[in-house]
Amino acid sequence: MLNSYKDKALSAMLSNNLQISTRKSKLKIKIFTSLVSFSLFIPRFYNGKIIKVLIQDGIKVGISTERWMSDLLNKIHNIKKIKNFHDVGANLGQTLVKIKTIDNSINYHAFEPNYLCSNYLSKLIKINNWINTHIYPIGIFNEDSLMYLEGKSDYDKSSSIMPDCAETKKIVRKITSFYTYESIKKLIGDESVDIIKIDTEGSELEVIQSYKSLLTKDSPLVLIEVLKLQKDNVKKIKRDQDLSVFIHSLNYNIYRIYKDSNNKLVNLKKENSLGTYDDNLYADHLLIHDSKINTYKKLISEN
Repeated sequence: MLNSYKDKALSAMLSNNLQISTRKSKLKIKIFTSLVSFSLFIPRFYNGKIIKVLIQDGIKVGISTERWMSDLLNKIHNIKKIKNFHDVGANLGQTLVKIKTIDNSINYHAFEPNYLCSNYLSKLIKINNWINTHIYPIGIFNEDSLMYLEGKSDYDKSSSIMPDCAETKKIVRKITSFYTYESIKKLIGDESVDIIKIDTEGSELEVIQSYKSLLTKDSPLVLIEVLKLQKDNVKKIKRDQDLSVFIHSLNYNIYRIYKDSNNKLVNLKKENSLGTYDDNLYADHLLIHDSKINTYKKLISEN
């Protein structure tokens, strides 16, 4: 009888200890999960809104860069509401921040082949509770392919698949996926696109070629960066010329974006070519289709 009592007491004690141990383990798991999901950020004020600037691996998106773009996008949105925006070469979200602080309801599609940057973009979107945002960890090209993305660091915004036509150091190399617009458009939907931004450090020609059907169908505005003239780079000179010819063949006009010393928008000037300047201050352009000139005449007449 005494042994039976001792056995029951020992069993109860072991059961109680097991329950305590289980609760502690669950608490540890919960604390660990919270720490893993914790995101470090800096609160900033931009376009009249407070945003959380995510910090990851010691890097963060520079929201104060390209002030001219914020000025220009605001002007465009005031003339005609932006509904769908494609960001080809999204990097860490410099353009994403501008779009979402202008109007959070804009459908934003980001194409970023650097998987570290696309991961950062996803987290930036989540902590800011931005809606209608879509991240594609791929690049846009004129053929479906795997290529090396080369740059001077893991998050280098000047990384390129064509470093011979860009301005980057070939230190870090990543194998990345590229698709044509035709290959992925079913995933995106067929809603009319208002603006395409292209910042691909040398592969602008292939991106424009890939988007030919959409450019013909929707005639969206195109924000495009084409790096300055490299006098001894015959390959880049020829590619810039081919790009200008292709743009004109689609009945688009080239407007160079001029900025002041504070990188704010000054005006737009019509040009016939790309890549002929000797300073990247003049590398940014807005392409406007013939059919949209009247819609954006106020924007152009401010020159």
